[in-house]
Amino acid sequence: MATPRIKGFGPFKVNLAKQLDKKAILELATLWDFSRSIKETLETARGDSGRLMVDEMEKVGKISPDDILSLTQALQQCDNYGIAREVERIYEENMPGKKKTEPVEPATSIRCEDQVLIARRCEEYANALTTLMETTQEMRGKFKESETGGLSIVALKKRHQECRETDLNLLQLKSTGLDTIQTIENFLRENHSEISALQYHKLREHTLDLRNEFDRLSGLSKDRLQQVTDRLIELQIEEPIQTDASTPSQRDIVGKRGKSKGVIGAMMGFFGLGKDSASNTLTHESQDHTRNDDNRHQQVGTVEPIDPSSTVRINATDSKERQQSIIDQLKGAADEGIPIRKLILLSSFHTIQESGSIALHAGLLLPFISTLTILSIYTEQGRVITETEFTRVLQYGSESNRLRKLVFQLCDLPSLPSSTEVLEEIRKKGIKVLWGDTTHCLNPSSGSWEIDSIGKVRDDCARGCVMYKGWRKETYELQIKMLQFASENEIPVKYLRLDECYRSITSDGTKITLQSGQTLPALSSVKMINIETGDGRDVSADEFARLLKFASQSQIIEDLCFQRCELPPTLPASSISPGMISRNFKVSWLDSGHCFDLNLRTWKIDDMDTIRVSCGLGVVIYKQCSSHMHKLQMHFLKVASQNDVNVRHISLRDSYRAVDASTGSIILESGLLLPRVSSLSKLVIQAVGRELTEGDVNGLIEYSSQCPKLEFGFCFLPKCLPIGRLHDPLISGKLEVQWYPDGPDKQSYAVDPASGRWVNTSSKMGVTDKEHQEMFTRFRRKYKK
Repeated sequence: MATPRIKGFGPFKVNLAKQLDKKAILELATLWDFSRSIKETLETARGDSGRLMVDEMEKVGKISPDDILSLTQALQQCDNYGIAREVERIYEENMPGKKKTEPVEPATSIRCEDQVLIARRCEEYANALTTLMETTQEMRGKFKESETGGLSIVALKKRHQECRETDLNLLQLKSTGLDTIQTIENFLRENHSEISALQYHKLREHTLDLRNEFDRLSGLSKDRLQQVTDRLIELQIEEPIQTDASTPSQRDIVGKRGKSKGVIGAMMGFFGLGKDSASNTLTHESQDHTRNDDNRHQQVGTVEPIDPSSTVRINATDSKERQQSIIDQLKGAADEGIPIRKLILLSSFHTIQESGSIALHAGLLLPFISTLTILSIYTEQGRVITETEFTRVLQYGSESNRLRKLVFQLCDLPSLPSSTEVLEEIRKKGIKVLWGDTTHCLNPSSGSWEIDSIGKVRDDCARGCVMYKGWRKETYELQIKMLQFASENEIPVKYLRLDECYRSITSDGTKITLQSGQTLPALSSVKMINIETGDGRDVSADEFARLLKFASQSQIIEDLCFQRCELPPTLPASSISPGMISRNFKVSWLDSGHCFDLNLRTWKIDDMDTIRVSCGLGVVIYKQCSSHMHKLQMHFLKVASQNDVNVRHISLRDSYRAVDASTGSIILESGLLLPRVSSLSKLVIQAVGRELTEGDVNGLIEYSSQCPKLEFGFCFLPKCLPIGRLHDPLISGKLEVQWYPDGPDKQSYAVDPASGRWVNTSSKMGVTDKEHQEMFTRFRRKYKK
């Protein structure tokens, strides 16, 4: 006899977790404005993200045994209709008799009390949906004119331009339509009981039909554009290439600078063909001056085309060949007079020359692109742009007749450009110069930075704000000005992170003093504050209490996080005011994985969210920290290991003493034992100036036997590691051991699993006995007392 299937809310949650993929989970977390720590946990979870999301939804009331309406509506709002239908099905299977669409009445729901007004609004919404549907039907008729046979190249180019304009119009219509649909769905949800069943289902059905119609039209638009593009390529390929004396050959058309200026190359660059195009590769002959004459026709290979009408990116992580290919295509498009909408330099900007060419980190030069509309420069975090570089970039913009916007991000800019002539050109041409880090734009008339707009402030605050160590005073002042503007206008700031720029806090707890000397006043509209000291410094009980007071002055504070510092074990009762407790915000010490209970005035492991965030950041154990902090860290790592939470790394900063032979645990300088962490990804031993013995290395390799990576830094190791039974992970390749005697940014060495000797990771050559002795002599000289 078959065992009857168990039903109920528990089985429903199990099946629901299986239905939610990572994309849907992150969309729901964003829609419901979950905290940053929760979203990071959901994003980094390996296999249990669905279960975690279900637990979180139940916790915040998005699902319950009696109602899943909030979930199904949110899924539909994110265009996950298939998942929404499947969720409704498994809810009906596991919760028979329950109404999946019965809304729970919110206590603060705003409803229209006038039935006449409700009926009138339903009629207005129905008319709006009808108008949108009629507009989409008219647009659908245009897609029937996609026959391309018999059309000339000129006619096809015109058709292609029409297709692009239609596609743009469709995007605008879809944006307006989806906003209207969202308004109607909110209205239906808030006034469900006052709307007649007929009106409700009619509006609901029309919104779903319109969503589906938008999706169908998007597919038709892409297909039509692709059809015209493919036909253009076919016509160009069918044309014979003349090679007589009066006509340049295809090889000559390629150009002396290694760029394709032939018809096919220009077409592929202009139309931005994707991987599914009929012809997606361009074989051309590069004019590489280092090759032999008999290799002049050597094939370069596949060149991935750019789309000038979209955003073009040159990323520092791209290969040098890829970056050169993009540069060549940009030059070709500019020479043909083809407009380029936007170019983003992602960490690839090195400097700009006097000639106007931009030097990239890869050693390449990006010349002046005359047809560029927007240039965005994303540097390395906190990079200082000199006044000369800044002036030259502005000069770059002033010489263009098409450029409309210059954007700088993740950098530190000078307060005033030196050239008034350049500023005047910027003003005349209406070029907007935006500094994204501070939400300020350049006023060319006064030569000063001003807040861009309240809309831009809202957008940037929604993403969060960071203050980096080493900024100029003027930069901090602009950032502080923006944050004060947000508070005055009640604009929520997602988070404020002080990245190693915190110095102290005033005695009344109302202002933070930065390393540069500027003061940051308490903010009323920040959701999370993250203070990272970066040096493991000791924060006194009085300072900690004042920082709690500073955070509690925000009306919407949710989290106060601390990193790379040591906090006191408790606080006196007088330092915790009723106002702090009423804010009910979370105080997290990410170094220890613990949260501070404002009522009990002690540290505890509050939830797995903090554990996962702390593990994701990695754990640093400093020698100078107290045994109190070390005990919290040991407890936190034990919980993480028991719950199989992946620990990114454990870094022992001069806190390693030895390995306990009896237990296999690491003995810290404080005398505490660090037990094995089964979910550890990397162990880092930084023992400055120490000469570790063969026993130390053997013990640490044994400790790391279940860990993928072990690193040694700023210390000296034996010339050879004995490969034996205890070192099976080395032989099998499961454990990678690296050693950098002078730091991670200097020369590093890896263990050869076959011999146990060190290998130079740059030259791939083994370290000889003589080289090891020379390294030892230099090490002794460097750290000689």
